[in-house]
Amino acid sequence: MSSFRKAEKSLRRNHKERAQPYKREKLGILEKGKDWKERRDDFHRKERRLTALTEKAKNRNPDEFYFGMIKSKTKDGVHVKERDSTKKYTADELKLIRTQDLNYITARTSHETNKIEELQANLHLVDVEKPNTHTVFVDSEKEAKQFDPVEFFQTAPELVDRKSNRPRLETLATTAVPRMSKDDMKKAEQQRRRNYDELLQRMSRKEKMAKVANELQLQKSLMRKGRRDKVGKTAEGRPVFKWRRERKN
Repeated sequence: MSSFRKAEKSLRRNHKERAQPYKREKLGILEKGKDWKERRDDFHRKERRLTALTEKAKNRNPDEFYFGMIKSKTKDGVHVKERDSTKKYTADELKLIRTQDLNYITARTSHETNKIEELQANLHLVDVEKPNTHTVFVDSEKEAKQFDPVEFFQTAPELVDRKSNRPRLETLATTAVPRMSKDDMKKAEQQRRRNYDELLQRMSRKEKMAKVANELQLQKSLMRKGRRDKVGKTAEGRPVFKWRRERKN
């Protein structure tokens, strides 16, 4: 009996759903029954929710009040809740909070340092803009007019304008150098520029986090016990303190 059912299935015609007619191709893929069901259920779900919210708004008590109405507000469409200024932290709690902040900044700085080292290892800083130029000295003006960079650098004419990866003719003759199309070279140059932009952004971010870490370390140090004197300021304008030595009994 089972073999008959299998044979019947193999002989059964496969019914395929029709596609979008040629004249209606601009409307996109033809919606199937299961797609319509999902859209219908989603519409009715939203409709029921809007109806429930409307009924809740109609039955709202106009005299209803709670303190959250005073402490919370919206700013540019975003719900904002003011911090409770009556809550006071002890010195130990503030020290713990600043220690946690300092540990987080230190971890993020370490992460940025690893990323910077990885980018520098891949890029080698070979194509960055440098203020100096490659100057070639000759003995006379005649040699300067007859100067040929292709002959001087002993490379192919297509590679003269490169700042890096400029092999000599003898290297090109003995080594199989892969040929790259103009589109591939353009894409490689764009990717290199993106990597340099990312490197500069990460270096700037690391510098800012170092300043924040120094500020947190200063605040943490100011919470220590002992007498201190202000001895000066740093180049950024932050004060510098020196703690007095105290004899311990």
